[in-house]
Amino acid sequence: MTIENISNIIDAKIVNSPKVSKVSAATSFASKVELGELFFAVEKKDIKKAIENGAYAIVYEGELESFEDDEVAYLQVDSIEEAAAKFLRYVMSKKESSIYYFNEIEASLLKQITLRKNKIFTILPDNWQKAFESILNSEYEIFISSNKEFVQTLTPNFQELEEKVSGYIISDSLLKTTFKLEKYIYQDMDMPPFYLEDLKRVVAFLKKLEFEYNINNISYTKLFRPYFVDRLLNISKSSQNVLIFTTSLDIINKSIEYLKHQGKWTKSIVLTPPKTKVDIVDRPFWYKSIEEAKEILKKEHFNFAFCYQLNPADIINKDELTKALF
Repeated sequence: MTIENISNIIDAKIVNSPKVSKVSAATSFASKVELGELFFAVEKKDIKKAIENGAYAIVYEGELESFEDDEVAYLQVDSIEEAAAKFLRYVMSKKESSIYYFNEIEASLLKQITLRKNKIFTILPDNWQKAFESILNSEYEIFISSNKEFVQTLTPNFQELEEKVSGYIISDSLLKTTFKLEKYIYQDMDMPPFYLEDLKRVVAFLKKLEFEYNINNISYTKLFRPYFVDRLLNISKSSQNVLIFTTSLDIINKSIEYLKHQGKWTKSIVLTPPKTKVDIVDRPFWYKSIEEAKEILKKEHFNFAFCYQLNPADIINKDELTKALF
């Protein structure tokens, strides 16, 4: 691709008179640059390394104090992320590929129930640089991302999943769900009941692509991982106290909404790092360290304790974890 074409695609200004006129590929990681490639400089300090590795053109944001090599093309843009997005839009149009937004639950379920690897779709990393590399260097027809802002930079009218399969809950608790999906009943699945609508959309997506899937592969993930514990935070199958570890505030909100809707006597607490806002909880317990989180859990009365951004291995005895059912 010519330097002039690239400048038009990403709305860049060529600020020098380079000897090179074309590039062979692109990357945003200086360590991955090879001879003749275009480098998107997320950090200006990486420009020198990229040129040493053979970059023919540099896209950068703002101003540069000096040029490392006058033979290299320098393309100035207002925003490196916006320029990268424009470049990706061009690449995707040439490949005739598309991008879907999956929420965190949908993406997690897709990973679990899809039966075989494929060359049709792939789930992108949340980090935009890594997603950028994946789109540039793969031949997938469909890209899937849970980073809504990133998806919107590529296509404002992005595609979301449609619910085109039938299903309903037969019986449920926060930790287990029995449901009917199309013609089949799935008994006591390891998932909270509010996952079902997401699951129906994922199944519809896979059916549309004629991909095999297995609902029985569903299990707990880092989004929702429960453990029954005693007051000393040891695994106890007979306990009524449950720690639920999660990396999603949305999961916490949905879980507490579910418990409130059930109208039971259960008491829930939420532990988060300082100043974390939880929409449905006025006063979460803020922990500054692992030890402080453990002390809160030992001191407070609860039936469900939602542990945001905590690792089970840091809270529960590691030997006990290996005995856990969940």
